[in-house]
Amino acid sequence: MKRKVIATVLAFCMTAGLLVGCGAPEPDEVETTAEAPAEETAAEAETEEAPEAAAEGAAEGGTYRVGLMIPGTLGDKSFFDAAFASIEPLKSELGVEVEYVEAGTDTSKYYPALVDMCKKDYDLILTISSNNDDALVQVAEEYPDQKFINLDDEMAEPPANVYIMGTKNNEMCYLAGAAAALKAEELGEDAIGFVGGMDIPGINEFLVGYIEGAQAINPDIKVATSYVGSFTDTAKGKENGLLLYNDVSVVFAAAGQSGLGVIDAAVQQGKFAIGVDSDQAEALKDTKPEMANVIITSAIKNIPQNAVNVVDRAMKGDVNYGKREVFGIETGAVGIAENEFYEKLLSDDARARIEELKEQVVKGEVTMTPNEGITTDKINEIRDAVRP
Repeated sequence: MKRKVIATVLAFCMTAGLLVGCGAPEPDEVETTAEAPAEETAAEAETEEAPEAAAEGAAEGGTYRVGLMIPGTLGDKSFFDAAFASIEPLKSELGVEVEYVEAGTDTSKYYPALVDMCKKDYDLILTISSNNDDALVQVAEEYPDQKFINLDDEMAEPPANVYIMGTKNNEMCYLAGAAAALKAEELGEDAIGFVGGMDIPGINEFLVGYIEGAQAINPDIKVATSYVGSFTDTAKGKENGLLLYNDVSVVFAAAGQSGLGVIDAAVQQGKFAIGVDSDQAEALKDTKPEMANVIITSAIKNIPQNAVNVVDRAMKGDVNYGKREVFGIETGAVGIAENEFYEKLLSDDARARIEELKEQVVKGEVTMTPNEGITTDKINEIRDAVRP
C-alpha cells in the first residue's frame, strides 16, 4: 500500500544562521535544481509501506513511522540535500515509513509545520539544524508525548522529549585543513583560503579546525579569510572566491549554497576547492562535472548514516531524550570525502599523511580547540595569527 505525501515548499531562500544551503536561484553557470533526491521530488513524494520487520516497537503494533521536517529548501548539494538523502536508507535499512516536509526558509512557518506533523501521530519526528530551535522547543512542550530528534544542533538543554545530536565539526575541518595545506605544498604555496557563509560562531568553528589542521602540515601557513554574508548568495560567493583565488589556489567553502559560487570561481580560475557538509564532488559529478573536478575533498557530516543510527536506537528505546550528545570521526559521524577526485587531486603521500592524522584524532593524540565555549576573542586571535 502506498501513501502519497505532499511535501510543502514554503519558501525559496535561506536565512542566515548556520552552515547550510538552499535552493535559491543561482548564476546561470551554477545549477542547484533538487534533482538529487532520487525518484522523489520536492513537490510530491510517495512513501511505501515499510516491511513487517519494522513493526516491532511501532505505535499500536503497526509500521514504525518517521516524519522528517527539513527547515530549508532542497538543491544545495550540501546540508539539506544530505538530510533528504536520509530517507532512502531509513526505509531500506530499518524498514520504517518516512514522510517529509520541505519547510523552506521562512522561520514563521516552522511552528505550524511541526504542529501539523504532531497531529499525524508519528512515532518519531526528525529535524535538522538550529534555525528551527524556537519552534521545536515550543512544539515539544505543547506535545510532550511526541518524540523529537534533531540530527545536527547545538541546543545544550533540550526539552525532555527532544534528543539533540551534535557533531565534532573541528575534527572534520582539521582533516580538510590538512588536505588544503598538502595541496598547497604540492603547488609550492604556503597560503590557503576560507570562505564562510557568515562571520558567526558556528561558521568560525569550521575555520578554527581548518586552520589547526593546516598548521599540522605547515606551522607557518597563512589563511586568507572572507565571509559572504549569506548562505544562499552564489553570485557573492563567486565574487569572494575570485578575490581569494588571486592569492591562493585552495579555498574551503563553508558557506552552504553560497559555496557553490566559490567552487564555480575555482573552475573559472583553474584552482581548487574543498566542499562542506556532504560529498559535494559526488553530488555534482553528473550535472556539473567541471565543478566536481576541482573539489579536492569535502568536510562531511554523515547525516544519512547518523539518521539511521539514531532512529535504530530510538526504535530500541535507547535514546537519551532531554540530552545532547556529540559524535566525531571515531563513530563515523563526521569525516572527509575520500572519492575518485580525492585520489586524483592529492598524491599518495598526501593521502597517507591525512590517514595518519585521522588515526591520531581517533586516538585522542591531537590537541584541537574545542567547539564548545570558544569565545569571539579566541577566534579572532587564531584568525589574526594566520592572516596573510
